[in-house]
Amino acid sequence: MQLRSELASIVSGLLDSCCKELMEERIGRRLPWFTSGDVDGFFGLFFSGFPDLLLIVGLAPVCGFSTEFVTGRVLPGVALSVLAGNLFYAWQARRLAVKTGRSDVTAIPFGVNTPTIFAYIFLVMGPVYARTHDATLAWHAGIFASLLSGVVQTAGAFGTDWLRRHTPRAALLCPLAGLALAYLCLGFVFGVFQQPAVALLPMIVLFTLYASRLRLPGRIPPALVAIVIGAGLVAVLRHFHLYEDAAVAGVAPGIYLPHPVNIFGLFGRGEWWSYLTIVLPLAALDTLASLQILEGVKAAGDDFETRPSLLMNGVATLVAACLGSPFPTTLYVGHAAHKANGARSGYSALNGLVTLALCLTGVLPLVLRVIPLEVAGPVIVWFGLVFVEVPANQAIAVAMGLIPMLAQWATSLVDTVLGKAGSSLAAVMPAFSGGSELALSGLIALGQGGLLTSMLWAAALALAVQRRFAQAAAWMGVAAVLSAFGVIHAYTLTPAGLTGRIGWWVAPEFAFAYAAGAAFLLGCAWFGPKLRAGSEAGIDGL
Repeated sequence: MQLRSELASIVSGLLDSCCKELMEERIGRRLPWFTSGDVDGFFGLFFSGFPDLLLIVGLAPVCGFSTEFVTGRVLPGVALSVLAGNLFYAWQARRLAVKTGRSDVTAIPFGVNTPTIFAYIFLVMGPVYARTHDATLAWHAGIFASLLSGVVQTAGAFGTDWLRRHTPRAALLCPLAGLALAYLCLGFVFGVFQQPAVALLPMIVLFTLYASRLRLPGRIPPALVAIVIGAGLVAVLRHFHLYEDAAVAGVAPGIYLPHPVNIFGLFGRGEWWSYLTIVLPLAALDTLASLQILEGVKAAGDDFETRPSLLMNGVATLVAACLGSPFPTTLYVGHAAHKANGARSGYSALNGLVTLALCLTGVLPLVLRVIPLEVAGPVIVWFGLVFVEVPANQAIAVAMGLIPMLAQWATSLVDTVLGKAGSSLAAVMPAFSGGSELALSGLIALGQGGLLTSMLWAAALALAVQRRFAQAAAWMGVAAVLSAFGVIHAYTLTPAGLTGRIGWWVAPEFAFAYAAGAAFLLGCAWFGPKLRAGSEAGIDGL
């Protein structure tokens, strides 16, 4: 009798399994590969990532890269990493749709990480090229940074949630917000006002449409409208010889396939490890931001598995580095908007294929001739201005956290201006010592390790506002340790440029000050309850 019951249970399980597989197969056959909503989703996603491709080509001279080099060695790696990620997230969405029997599952948007384009160009590859005048060395430094970023992103898929729960939101926001404000927004806003005839009107149109959330006929993306207007102005003014810009060299159309890079040979250069102060915070913050995006995706109704979703982001960045792209990838915001527009999985796959075609055929330099960076810039400026909301009582922490990145940007600006004038920071620094009206050495010190300094100050202030003094003391203690090792605030000035100074006890004044600050915060944690009770008693006595 028992044997009969066990056999019946086994047969029942097999039948249930077969029925489930047949049902999933039937649902999979019914799911369309592409819907009308995927068209809207594609344009929205494409015009979020398309300016990034123009940036990579347009800013290449900062690193000493020729147009031929970018087209043949960098863009193919970008294309394959973006394609791999888009296809994975499209497959993931389709798999969830089959599993749940739903037809409204939307893929997670994905593309190149915009903030890291600026960070790696202006804080890693650009400085290396300025010191060495070796474009290949600068490229290798960028690949090294991207490779480390991919490792952190991949590892973060297994343990990011703890850091997110124990870090104030202001500290998570400030480094990326400061980077966006300094390098994304200010530079392009200045460029717009340098070329107002072709760039100012597109910026007004774009900002108006995005800010008001007007829905255009046919759901035309606002970015497309602004770019078309700008391209039209460029064409008209060029026809009448009223507009001149720096010509972007073109390349012969063709097929430019990726070439693997010997990544193992990149770890032998000790000076590159100083860029960990840039790479590690950005990679960790990107993973945390991706985790928050996944939470938003889940709130919108698509409950994807967290670990595979984060893991693919890290793998795509590793693929990019191994194939010659120094630019990490990331999950994009906007899933809810794409879902509301009816996008499913096809929009993601199409975006990957179109990006592949643009990057492998050598047409992007030609596109940049029609759409200069000043025209595409406002799209990037808008996304740089859209900050993550934080609690009102952390606003002061956010404001303070922005300053280190602005200091780092100002330092690079001063260094560039002096270099163009035939001088250097090392040459002019003696004139700004003592009681100078411009604390140039303070500006440089604050900017060194700006991403980490931003996070540390924002976290400590946000916790102090909440009277969580012991936790704030821990962050100040970390600042003391990092200062002692020169990870933040320490630098060396040479005629060749500004470099970090990693070592033991290279910034003792900062280490002492931060350690004393940590001790003071611990004192506040010890005496705070008594002081608060006394102040409340005094108020009651009044």
